[in-house]
Amino acid sequence: MRPPSLITAALLATTALSARPAAAASCASLASALLPNATITAAQSIPAGSYAAPDGNTYTDLPAFCRVAATLTPTPQSDINVEVWMPLKPGWNGRFVGTGNGGYAGAIVYSELAATLQLGFAVANTDMGTSPATALDGKPLTGERQKQIDFGYRSTHLMTTVGKQIVSAFYNKPAEYSYFTGCSTGGGQALHEAEQFPDDYDGIVGGAPAENRTNVHIEVLWAYYVTHESPQSLIPPALLALVTQSVLAACVTQSGGLPTDPFLTDPRACHWNPNSLACQNGQTTNCLNPQQVQALDLLYDGPRDPRTGKLIYPGINRGSESGTLFDVSADEGITFPSTEPLFDGLFYWVFGPNWNWQTFDFDHDVTAVNRDLGPILNANSVDLSAFQGHGGKFLMYHGWADALVPPQDDIDYFLRLAATLEGNSGSLLVGENRAHSFYRLFMAPGMGHCFTGPGPNIFGGADNPGGPADPQHNVLLALQRWVEEGVAPTRIIATKYVNDTPSQGVAMTRPLCVFPKVPRYKGSGDTTDAANFECAVDDINDNPMAAPQYLKND
Repeated sequence: MRPPSLITAALLATTALSARPAAAASCASLASALLPNATITAAQSIPAGSYAAPDGNTYTDLPAFCRVAATLTPTPQSDINVEVWMPLKPGWNGRFVGTGNGGYAGAIVYSELAATLQLGFAVANTDMGTSPATALDGKPLTGERQKQIDFGYRSTHLMTTVGKQIVSAFYNKPAEYSYFTGCSTGGGQALHEAEQFPDDYDGIVGGAPAENRTNVHIEVLWAYYVTHESPQSLIPPALLALVTQSVLAACVTQSGGLPTDPFLTDPRACHWNPNSLACQNGQTTNCLNPQQVQALDLLYDGPRDPRTGKLIYPGINRGSESGTLFDVSADEGITFPSTEPLFDGLFYWVFGPNWNWQTFDFDHDVTAVNRDLGPILNANSVDLSAFQGHGGKFLMYHGWADALVPPQDDIDYFLRLAATLEGNSGSLLVGENRAHSFYRLFMAPGMGHCFTGPGPNIFGGADNPGGPADPQHNVLLALQRWVEEGVAPTRIIATKYVNDTPSQGVAMTRPLCVFPKVPRYKGSGDTTDAANFECAVDDINDNPMAAPQYLKND
């Protein structure tokens, strides 16, 4: 449960913004719309074609649209920026979409606005009120409690409330359906919405969610900590690539994939031991020294309380060590040069500006972080009954090769949800259970954090909005079809482009299946064509789960 003071603040903000502005005759007239605790800073008509956005990028092939920017101030310390893009009639499909952000946010994600607008939706995005913080650096929010709350959940809800009001005013009628889509931080925003504000959306897409926010940051800190315990613990990118090659050689078919796959289909089937690459007989190259072996063992296992031995957060999957935007090299600070762990800003919020990662105590300090920030940042509750009760549908996806937000936590969330609805876990290994009636998880073999990686990518989510505009390939459109037509998605086609460049053609497609099912080759036909794969029940039940105290919101 949230502390009553925070709930009250959210409700007061919602009430203050509940008045619908007068219907607008034109886009420009929205500049004078009156919204409590909000200021319209721009209302302009943008012609069809290319648009040079405030982020410095030019977005092409856009329909004519009305762009509205607003600043929301639910508290004196708040400074939440929101943009709403609305296609001109008759290009609007009658739907509203809220979109998510990444990292610590700090800026509007214009690529999300552009891609969703192209599909005919009215769309909103927010910087989550965290500026001058940036996606990678949350330190500027140290001591800014109200901004931390805005980041945790308030900005997303208010973006939704204000966005719907602006849409209703512009079209002189409300949206018929409302959807949300986000990945990473956006996936956390998705679960906050379903849990705390279940009436905001009819359907929600959440990818690679940072919903267990405090503890996934502890996991990222752990990855940096164990690879920096000594200079000998560092694992350079070339050696990490060798590790991944060794993992694939040992496990690619064992994981349910094909010998030619450059990724694992279900990494839970792989128990590759780093000792198999240990240096022997004076060998010093293309092998792991004892400290590197230990570091990998600890990375795979995940952070544990040194006093109790209890798991704080699941570790990374084998096969995710290298080859994605955020891999172990990124956690080391090699891909993203740094003298401290990635995304460690929230530790400064708790311990102050002089915090040092080297002194972090994975017992008492973990407790302190969760006690202080869990109530505002975490969305771990599996009580989605209110969202389910009004017919809400939730589509979750995660890449098996995600080393930044290890996917086991997402699987564990689904298993906890399903077990709650089933009353036991006995039926979780079969194809259907009660959770599937409104919540479906799709795991993407070889996909990294939200996108990239050696495997095919899923499209239509935050950070990866492109791809074919049909429900077979696009998760947002698959969700829309589920909500509006009652057609629950059973498989979504993921695509790998040559050199990750659509103009160079398709390298392979592969179906993504409703967990716990996984794609299996039928035995004949082109192995790069999704049509030659079926969804089969996966009988792997190796699901390490964090101890209960690390799965709470407070």
